[in-house]
Amino acid sequence: MTSTSTAKLSLLEIVQQCNSVPSTDTLIASGDYYRFLFEDSLIGIVSSSDITALEKACAQQDTSKHATVFEFIHSEKTLRFSAALTSSESRSKAVAELLDGMRGSSSWASLAKWRNELYPIYAPTSDGTRLVAMIERASSYNFGIRTYGVHLNGIVRGPDGVVRMWVGKRAATKQTWPGYLDQIVAGGIGNGMGVRESVIKECYEEGGIPESIARGARAAGTIQYFTRSSLGLQPETEYVFDLELPLDFTPTPTDGEVEEFYLWSIDEVIDNVRKNLFKPNCAICVIDFLIRHGYLTPENESDYIEIIENIHCALPFPGPK
Repeated sequence: MTSTSTAKLSLLEIVQQCNSVPSTDTLIASGDYYRFLFEDSLIGIVSSSDITALEKACAQQDTSKHATVFEFIHSEKTLRFSAALTSSESRSKAVAELLDGMRGSSSWASLAKWRNELYPIYAPTSDGTRLVAMIERASSYNFGIRTYGVHLNGIVRGPDGVVRMWVGKRAATKQTWPGYLDQIVAGGIGNGMGVRESVIKECYEEGGIPESIARGARAAGTIQYFTRSSLGLQPETEYVFDLELPLDFTPTPTDGEVEEFYLWSIDEVIDNVRKNLFKPNCAICVIDFLIRHGYLTPENESDYIEIIENIHCALPFPGPK
């Protein structure tokens, strides 16, 4: 965990660290970004430097064997898939081959964190599937596409009714945010998996929670934010779940992604959120829990409305239906 300061931030400062991109219009107006379009739909935002690297990689492809993957309309600062790619399958295959060829270069730092996991791009399509393409997860930051995940708050309720929350500490070997605090279960939705299916999978892999218990997870809405990091942009929707666990159940790390688990009081959780020890989007998920369950109210939090606006940010990118 790299954040060692004992200074505490306000909850509004915590959520604004994650929801750090004001709007797509602001990015485009800066002149430093291209719109990534599919027909009339905005599906991503790409920096000018990433466009340069992408165009160079496309130029180096053998077009006698592969269709051109992208069209670059510089006068309009727009990126599109080539019109020759007429299906999600052809677009997915072409992007995969292009990105695989880019892995050996340092043009996109994100590709050094290759995940072998595919993320979907959605928009209205002629076949009605809304699936535009599936792309390597590591490249999602560069294409600035909307990504999706699941976060689960694991709680226990004592005989006195007092709620405590299980918190995970991310392994030091994690590619992103090593050593930071996390939900008991969280993960991206990739490879065409459904939301509930992803929850059950992550429950077992990250916390050793059997399916018989995981199926008790209660859907609790979504959180949305638009963040940026050294890797690029990330507009994201997280499906949130609450799961009340048996008092005698202890989660067990099974896939090496969690170092250990802690069972903390709500006050201890809030204290560690304000110390900036949680992965940013995990902190947002905790704050959403506090609001939904009445721990955070207009009476005890002066930034209540602004916090809610920042954890339910409107995103201009189409999603699944």
